[in-house]
Amino acid sequence: MYFLRNLKSVMPTQVTTTDHTTARAKWVLTLLVVLNILNIVDRNLISSFGPQITNDLNLSDTQFGWLTGLIFVFFYAVMGLFVGRLADVINRPKLITAGLVLWSALTVASGAAKNFLQIGVARLFVGVGEACLSPAAIAMLADIFPKEKRGMASSVYYLGVPLGAGASFVAAGILGPQIGWRNCFYLLGAIGLLLAPVIFFLRDPERGAQDQESTSDELTPANLGDSLRQVLTIARKSPALGWTMLGAVFMHLPIGSAQFAQIWLVRERGFDAAEIAVTYGLLFIVFGTIGAIVSGVLSDWYMQRYKGGRTRFLALFLFVMTPFLIGYRFAEPGSFIFYLGMCAGFISFMAMFGPTISTVQDLSPARLRGVTVAVLLLAINLFGLGIGAVIAGVLSDVYNNAGVGEPLTWSLVTIDILSVMTVASFYIASVYWAREFGHPKG
Repeated sequence: MYFLRNLKSVMPTQVTTTDHTTARAKWVLTLLVVLNILNIVDRNLISSFGPQITNDLNLSDTQFGWLTGLIFVFFYAVMGLFVGRLADVINRPKLITAGLVLWSALTVASGAAKNFLQIGVARLFVGVGEACLSPAAIAMLADIFPKEKRGMASSVYYLGVPLGAGASFVAAGILGPQIGWRNCFYLLGAIGLLLAPVIFFLRDPERGAQDQESTSDELTPANLGDSLRQVLTIARKSPALGWTMLGAVFMHLPIGSAQFAQIWLVRERGFDAAEIAVTYGLLFIVFGTIGAIVSGVLSDWYMQRYKGGRTRFLALFLFVMTPFLIGYRFAEPGSFIFYLGMCAGFISFMAMFGPTISTVQDLSPARLRGVTVAVLLLAINLFGLGIGAVIAGVLSDVYNNAGVGEPLTWSLVTIDILSVMTVASFYIASVYWAREFGHPKG
């Protein structure tokens, strides 16, 4: 009930005064959450079936790191720039539909892959399709929700991450033994293709409807190059934006290395693959959802009362959670401390999205939000998630060849320690935010 009351409280009151438009706003948000869930299930299903896929296709840790990291992420991130530009100038629901059809078809192709090359090519083009969703969806949400409610709105959208990632692990644990990993990919692709007509006929919200600034043509850059130059100009004038993006990059290093979570739990912590997949997935759904909702509510509350904005809240929150994130790697498998640290990781990962995305929205002109979000996604996916997954795989093989015991554990711990820079980056961003905007109470 608490979640429903807060979800109701963030529904837009400035779109129009009619109940009809409020109902439509709820429908748009709900539909975008469903799409994000499908997107994340698709993205994480390969990690959820990590032990099975690596065995079936005879992949090394380095190959699996490339497969779940840069092979997918590079084209996802780079294409996101072009998609972000398109999201600023063309019909966004139709753009999302095109991406949905592409990634669903290539998901089916992923299930038919027989070797590293085939599944790598399929996942590459899955990334191209999935790049169409978030820049367009986030820009749409900014045109529905007023500034003071965007933290919660973004958090609700990013519920797709814990719900989707958790569902992918549950599916691997329950459906995997019944129908196999390949049929799970076929089924997921079919669901996406069935949803495409629903998105195609969705009406695109008016750009800049929730902002006081002018939405005249002079705010719309002529091409992608002009858009990127304007984003860089904004970042130079607003260090808060640059440091917020950097904090998000550091946070995505352990998110990238988490592609090895299932392999680590089975190989070096002794869990049964199907059993721990279900447990991991359910805990991710519950505690990831808690992290997303709590951070959305509290970051909006904090910003309205204290200086530093949402990034100050994130810096303080993640500082408290860091010891749990690193400590659980060494806890007794299956113990209370072990699961406490695992759940703290889910909460922390999801706490980052809503406040970060909404801060970037707040610091971006309405006509540049698609490209600005695309630049953020490029940074966090290419330099955070993609490199985090590759480093985890390479370090694991290096440590293993050097005779280090539990090489994957030490690989993951190395990346966890690097991610501590997240706290410093968000705190510096909050200092610049306070200089730019002062105290919320004047």
